[in-house]
Amino acid sequence: MPVIRLQREELRRFNIDEDKFIKDVNMLGADFKDEDEKELRVEFFPDRPDLYTIEGVVRAIRGFWGIDRGAPKYGARDGNVEIFVDERMKNIRPYIVGAVIKGIEVDDLMIKSMMDFQEKLHITVGRKRKKLAIGLHDFDKVKPPFYYVPKDKDFKFAPLGFQDEMSLEEILKEHPKGIEYAHILKGLKEYPIILDSQGNVLSFPPIINGNLTQITNETKNIFIDITGTDLNTLNSVLNILACSFADRGVSIERVEIKYPDSIIRTPELEYGKIEVEKDYIEKILGKKLSDGEILDSLQRMRFDAEIKDERIKVTIPPYRMDILHPVDIIEDIAKGLTFQNFEPSLPTKEKIGSTIKDFENMVREIMLGLGFSEVTTLTITSPKIQYNAMRLSRENFVEIENPITEDGTTLRSWLIPSLMEILRKNKHRELPQKIFEIGYVMQEEKEEHLAFLYIDSSASFTLSKSYAEAILRDLGIGKYEIKEIEHNSFISGRVAGIYKGEEIGFFGEIHPEVLENFELGYPTIAMELNLTKIK
Repeated sequence: MPVIRLQREELRRFNIDEDKFIKDVNMLGADFKDEDEKELRVEFFPDRPDLYTIEGVVRAIRGFWGIDRGAPKYGARDGNVEIFVDERMKNIRPYIVGAVIKGIEVDDLMIKSMMDFQEKLHITVGRKRKKLAIGLHDFDKVKPPFYYVPKDKDFKFAPLGFQDEMSLEEILKEHPKGIEYAHILKGLKEYPIILDSQGNVLSFPPIINGNLTQITNETKNIFIDITGTDLNTLNSVLNILACSFADRGVSIERVEIKYPDSIIRTPELEYGKIEVEKDYIEKILGKKLSDGEILDSLQRMRFDAEIKDERIKVTIPPYRMDILHPVDIIEDIAKGLTFQNFEPSLPTKEKIGSTIKDFENMVREIMLGLGFSEVTTLTITSPKIQYNAMRLSRENFVEIENPITEDGTTLRSWLIPSLMEILRKNKHRELPQKIFEIGYVMQEEKEEHLAFLYIDSSASFTLSKSYAEAILRDLGIGKYEIKEIEHNSFISGRVAGIYKGEEIGFFGEIHPEVLENFELGYPTIAMELNLTKIK
C-alpha cells in the first residue's frame, strides 16, 4: 500500500496538531508507520487516492475532528485554453484532459509534495503510467492553444532535466524515464506529444515532460495535462488534483478539449449522489443508529446528507472516486462513528467448515514427513517476480484490470517464484531451509500445484531427484519417466522433467542468476508438480 510522506512544516501550515494527528489518523483507514524530525509516514489504503497528498489528508482529518463538516465546495470557471486532439491519437493514446491552476504559491516543500502525489497516482490508479500519466507545467512559459499530436521517432526536444535536445527514440533508449516506461509505447510507429501554439513541447506522455515547462519557485500558474486510455478515470484523477490545489486557495479554470468528433470541458468537478436505506446500514453494521448519529458521522467524513422516508440521500464530493456502492457509504459511517463505538460479538450461527480433501492431506503428510515446512503465499503477484527474476520471457498470464499495488498485477502461473520470495525474506535464518506449498495457479485454466524449495550448501541436483522420487513413490504415481529438459530458471544439465504421458512436473538446481535476483547466497533446489494432472 502507498506510504505518504507528510512534511511536518506543511502540517503546521495547515494548523494540524501533530500528536493528535498521529493518535487519530488510523481511524481514517490508515496505518501510521513511523516519523523523524522532518516528516510523518502514513500508509493509506489504495482505494483512497485523494489521501495521497497532504491537502487530502488535512481535509479528511479536519472533518474527522469536526473542525470542517460536510462536503467541501469546489468549482471551476471557464477559461480560454483549448487543446486540439489529432484524430490519429485514437490508436496511440486516445484521451487527454486538462486544467489551469491560477495564483499558486510554490516553494520547495510544495514541489516535493506535488511530485510525490503525482508519482503515487501514477503507480496506483495509473497502473505505472500505462492507464494514465500526469504532467504539471509552468503555464506562463508556453502559449496556448495546445495540440495533442503524434510524432515520429526522430522528433526532438529537450526532456526534463536535460538542456540538449534528444530524439524520441533516444529518450526511450537513454533517458532514465524512457528506459523505465518505454514498454508502454512498444510497437507504436508514432508517439504522443503535447505542443503549444509555437511548437514548444510540454510533454512526451507517458514518458517525460519538456524541460521548458519545469515548475520552480517562480511558478505562479500551472497547467495540468492527464493522458491515458480511460476517459472516466482521467476525469476522476483530474478532479482529485484540482480539489487538492483548490485547498491551497487557488482558482481553477476549465480547459476546452476538441476531439475530432466531440468537445468536452474539464475539470468537471461534479458532485455525485447515492441513496442508502437505513435498514441496510443497520444490517451491515449490526447497530441501530439514530438519524442524528448517521448525519453527524457522514458530515465528519465530508459528505452532505439528508434523511427522508428512511432513506439517506448522500452528496459525494468530486474527489471521492472510490464511492461505487451504498456499502462504501456505510464503511464511512462506521469510520465517522469511530470503531471504538462498536462492541465485538461472536457469530450468531454455527457453521462447520468443509474438510480438506483427502488427496491434499496425503500430499501434506508426505511433505511434512520429509521435513519440509508448509507456507502459504499470495495468488496475486507480478510479472517481475514470476518471469523477470526467474530468467523467463513473459508468457500469457492473467492480468488484473485494476490492481491496487504495483506488486499485485497478475495471477501466478507457478509456485516456485513465490517460494523464492519467502527464502529471500528469511535469508537471515539458519540453514537448511525446507519449505513447500500446495496452492492454485492460473495456466490456461486453474490448476493445483505442489512446489518445494531447499536451500543449503548441500543442495544438489542429486538431492532434488531423491526428494522428487520419494514424493512420486509415496503418492503412488506408478510408472513415470524422468527426462533431461531445458528451463531458464535452472542450471542447464541439472534440471529434469517428470512425464506420465505428458509433463506433470519438473525439478532441479536453481540458476545462480535467479539466486542473485532473490539475494540468496547458497545453492537451492526446487520441484513443481501439477497435482491436477495426477489426482
